[in-house]
Amino acid sequence: MTLAKPDEPVDAVCVIKPTEFRFNAGCLTLDVPATVRRRAPEPEDALAGPGAPARWFRDAGLSEGLVPLSDAEEQDLFTLREEIWAVADAARADRPLPFAPVEVINKGAAHHLAVPHLDASIGLARIIADDPFRTALAMIARDAIELFSGPLRSQIKACAQDDCHMVFLDSSRSSRRRWFSMDRCGSWAKGAIFRQRHKGKGHEQ
Repeated sequence: MTLAKPDEPVDAVCVIKPTEFRFNAGCLTLDVPATVRRRAPEPEDALAGPGAPARWFRDAGLSEGLVPLSDAEEQDLFTLREEIWAVADAARADRPLPFAPVEVINKGAAHHLAVPHLDASIGLARIIADDPFRTALAMIARDAIELFSGPLRSQIKACAQDDCHMVFLDSSRSSRRRWFSMDRCGSWAKGAIFRQRHKGKGHEQ
């Protein structure tokens, strides 16, 4: 679902970098804290660069084109991101949910959502929001409430890789997913096991 102000043109002059952000946490809620990579040793903030938050909203399907964000709006996104992380981390460890972060999520969810608008001239619908940014935050927050209050809460896990610990939703049939990213974390772990076995065989010779 993309959001736009009434009669707002879609920004077609933009360069999309498909690999800039990761959307493999399993749901929108957990894709937000996934913008901070390698939380365990040396966090890398994918939203730290100029214009990155606006690009993330676009790539996540929460806005049409690039929606200019003020410094205060970017800070509100960062705050919601960290509170979602705190709640997700508690949920995956089966701890009680922290009150203060939950209140931030509840407050974010209170903003009214967008409304559909049917364009008779082309027979297509657009999703109209008077404040696309606040509406996008509300969509994230409401998705978080649904996740943390529903049956999928028990499927939240943290990556088993020591230098990652990013959270994800394990929707695999066997419920045995261990890695946030198989390409990076899973491959690195398998490589480490192989190197350890090879090292052990070298000592035996």
